[in-house]
Amino acid sequence: MAIDILSTSFINSLVGSYTYNETQKVVSPLQNKKSKYQNLSSAYSTFSTKLSSLKTVLTNLKLTGTDSLFNKNSTTTSNSSFVTATATSSSSNGAYTFRINQLAKSDVAISTDVTSATTNSITGTHDFLIKTGDGSTGEFVSNIEVTFTASETNQTVMEKIADAINSDKAVIESGTKTASSSYSDGASSFVIDLNGTETTISVTGGGTYEDLINEIVSNINDNIDGITAEKVLDSPNTGDVSLKLTVNDSSDYISITHSSGFDLVTDLNISATKEKGASGIVTASAFSPTSTTSQLSITSKETGVDYRIKDISDSGSSTALASVGLNLGTTRTVFDQSPDPDTAGFLYSDITDTNNQLNSKFDFNGLTLQRNSNSVSNLVTGVTFKLQSVMQTSDTTVNMTVVNDVSSIKSSIEDFISKFNDLYTFLRENTKSTLDGRGLLISDTNASSILSSLSSISYTQVSGLSAGNLNLLSQIGISFSSSTGLSISDTSQLETKISEDASQVEALFNSTNGIANTLYDKIDPYLGSGGYLALAQSSFENNISTYDDRIVSAQKRINKSADNLRTSYEGLQIQLANLLATQNMLSFIGNSFF
Repeated sequence: MAIDILSTSFINSLVGSYTYNETQKVVSPLQNKKSKYQNLSSAYSTFSTKLSSLKTVLTNLKLTGTDSLFNKNSTTTSNSSFVTATATSSSSNGAYTFRINQLAKSDVAISTDVTSATTNSITGTHDFLIKTGDGSTGEFVSNIEVTFTASETNQTVMEKIADAINSDKAVIESGTKTASSSYSDGASSFVIDLNGTETTISVTGGGTYEDLINEIVSNINDNIDGITAEKVLDSPNTGDVSLKLTVNDSSDYISITHSSGFDLVTDLNISATKEKGASGIVTASAFSPTSTTSQLSITSKETGVDYRIKDISDSGSSTALASVGLNLGTTRTVFDQSPDPDTAGFLYSDITDTNNQLNSKFDFNGLTLQRNSNSVSNLVTGVTFKLQSVMQTSDTTVNMTVVNDVSSIKSSIEDFISKFNDLYTFLRENTKSTLDGRGLLISDTNASSILSSLSSISYTQVSGLSAGNLNLLSQIGISFSSSTGLSISDTSQLETKISEDASQVEALFNSTNGIANTLYDKIDPYLGSGGYLALAQSSFENNISTYDDRIVSAQKRINKSADNLRTSYEGLQIQLANLLATQNMLSFIGNSFF
């Protein structure tokens, strides 16, 4: 029996039993406490996430003015085939009537028709200009360059002119100077206006003209996005230097004016007024009206009289446009297809207020009006009307309204309720006791405080509002349950209040003491790196770390004690083995005498 007790297997059993009992007595309580703080930390992570989601909703709900979620309008039309509309937050409710009499069109200039295969004698490089209105009283100017070979036909000439127009960008090229000549006229500054954004370019000079051009190029490229400035050397003659400015986007115009000091704008001949790439103001098309003829059309990119083509002319001795019968100049010759060949001119030549065909014309609330576009955004603040088609006298006048966007506003309120309830039910479930146990956040001051704020805001009157105005959620069809939180109990009431009393519904949420502002102020201190939740969670993590250290330390002590116990048992095992060996030896000696 003694031999069994001190066997290796029995020693292992004794040591294992000791380790288990000590672990249960010392380590397990520490692990349980650690688990408690781990669960609390996890719960606080969820708590923080749900609270942050609610705060985000409140941040949007408390916005005011044009940013307000309640300042949303929608439009209705009695006939979308004729006119539609969109409304922004700056619009106001209103009712309007429309009759569409004419849609806006782009100005179109068309050349004479010529035999496609006939040789055209034009050669070399030619320049021409196109001017269009700028939408107001000014104009955009485009200078286009096109090069022809000695074997052009009427068709290829038209195609090359069209390609030159459609690829054209605004380019300003200065006059040439001798690169090595001294520039001694002193400091200068000039203003470059790129599509309405003005930048002053200042230079000091003090060297050669090449040095001056280098300084200008550097200043422009460093300070203006959208323009590429280059120094051009040895063109057209060796030793020449000039400045080249290219506007990268053909939809942008460039103007250059002198500002102060020496007048470099005049000296370099770089003055420009609303120079714009032709591809930004018109489109050109070479087409074949018949199988043997070609024709060229130039169409304004924008509709309306104020964007019409004002000038289309060859420059100097150039004859590119004349070679295809489109050197119209500033006259508005009527395009006529009845003679053979066609008479080059404008498809809509009349630009008088009464008879023009370029503007949209419509009756608005009984007034006869015109606009350059079929998209009218300068008629009613915050509303853009889209004119779709011309009405016949038999068509019924279109009625349009701008009203509160009930669906959008209701959706914002529903989002608030959803995030509110997500947080409320989480806290509610974790701060109560059931037959299955106690909630994880029972007696937690942060959870209790937020839960109390959520409950209070749900049924407390909003102060500071005008007498008789909405001041309770229940007055807009929203009820509160201590079990589940908020809910829309009367959808019809909510939609009616949004439709008829949107400003009061808005004030209920985003006034100084409104629900969104009050609740935001309540929960804001709990969030962020220095918020109450983060501080509490940091404490939980510190406790977890402390218990980790204590568990490791306790486990080391238990393991060390177990090792010592094993050593003691193994020592006894050796002693027993020695005793047994001695006994066996004595027995042997005794037996040898008998």
